[in-house]
Amino acid sequence: LVSVTSFVGGPQNTSADSRSSAVRHAEADGRAALATTQPGAGKKLLVMGGNGYVGREVCRLAVARGYKVTSLSRRGENPEPDSKELSAVTWVKGDATNKGTVQGLVDNADAVVHAIGLLFDSNSGLTNLNLVVSGSKSTAGEDSTYDRITRMTAFNVIDAVRGKFRMPFGYSPTPVLFVSAAEAGWPDVALGEQVEGVAPEWLRQYLAAKRAVEANIQSSPDTIRPVIFRPSLIWSWTKFDVLPVIPFFNIANALGVPFVDKTVTVSTLSKSIIAGLEDASVSGVQ
Repeated sequence: LVSVTSFVGGPQNTSADSRSSAVRHAEADGRAALATTQPGAGKKLLVMGGNGYVGREVCRLAVARGYKVTSLSRRGENPEPDSKELSAVTWVKGDATNKGTVQGLVDNADAVVHAIGLLFDSNSGLTNLNLVVSGSKSTAGEDSTYDRITRMTAFNVIDAVRGKFRMPFGYSPTPVLFVSAAEAGWPDVALGEQVEGVAPEWLRQYLAAKRAVEANIQSSPDTIRPVIFRPSLIWSWTKFDVLPVIPFFNIANALGVPFVDKTVTVSTLSKSIIAGLEDASVSGVQ
């Protein structure tokens, strides 16, 4: 600032008070700029399943926006060690079905994203297909049911958020963002219930777990701001297992088939999750 006034021929005897005032304004402008470019600065985000297909993209975006990110997963490993953003994540190995483990992490978080899930559980008879369709190449153990992996882990988050210490006044509900599925909304669309009625048992159990979480997460508006995402097939150009069926879903949706949603890229979904996290006016099913 002094150099600038010298260059334009201004007074050289700038007072300490005016200099300190200018510095304060500059610091305020800097903080404002940081808040614009890094809206998550100083905030802590917990991502359940952060090394998964969706979770890692959420982690990547959140770090870039200034959040201090922690991931809880079974392996607790960075899926892309060469990634600058993912290397900034705290990778925690643990069991999300353990209430104490989840409570300890939620207590130290300002918001939570739940991105844990599996398409074929241990009762589906199709567990080997997870090696093909899973973005993180996860496998299902004998107790890896939809009830445990989806419902129980999400319920643990919900209970932990409800149990967090809060000051009596002036607190805002904690954002809890849940990745559900488009098919969870079948009862609300034409022919949806009929389609679900002839769906395989594993798919009905999958949707039952998703809907149980959706109902629970929306039942405590004083403590939780619920944001529920219902994506159709999630894809990217590197996920070859789903690429062949993407056109069929999109064409069916374009033709107006009511129970088929347009597919979504993992990038779009992840950006939507971050947008829902940062916009306090967003809640409910998206």
